[in-house]
Amino acid sequence: MTDFIHQPYKTIYVRDMIKMTLDDLLNMMSTLESGNAYWVDGVLFASFAMTDSEELAKKEIQGETYLDKIIFAKYEDYTKTIKSSTNLEINILNVQKSQLYRDLIKWLKQQPIWKD
Repeated sequence: MTDFIHQPYKTIYVRDMIKMTLDDLLNMMSTLESGNAYWVDGVLFASFAMTDSEELAKKEIQGETYLDKIIFAKYEDYTKTIKSSTNLEINILNVQKSQLYRDLIKWLKQQPIWKD
C-alpha cells in the first residue's frame, strides 16, 4: 500500500497584501475565471501564487512557496454567496477548517495593513 504523509509548508512568502472594500474585491473576483473567494475568521480573501518555474518547484519540494498577493476585505459572517452593489454575485468557500488558512488569516490580522 502507498504511504501518505501530510507535510505542511515550512515557510510561505507573501509578496503583497491588498486591503480592499468589499465591493472592489467582489468586482475583481467576478472578472477571474474561478470567481470564488475564501472565508476564514471574518475575512473574505483570495490568494494568488507566483507563476510556476523550475526554481519555484524546487522550493516547493523544500517546503517553501511564494504568494504573489493576497487580496482581502473584512466580512464578519460567512454566507454561501455575496452580491456587490452592482448585483455581481460570487461564491464564497468556507475554509475555516483549514489550519493553513486559519494561520494565514491570523498572521494577516497582525500586519499593519489590517488596521489601515
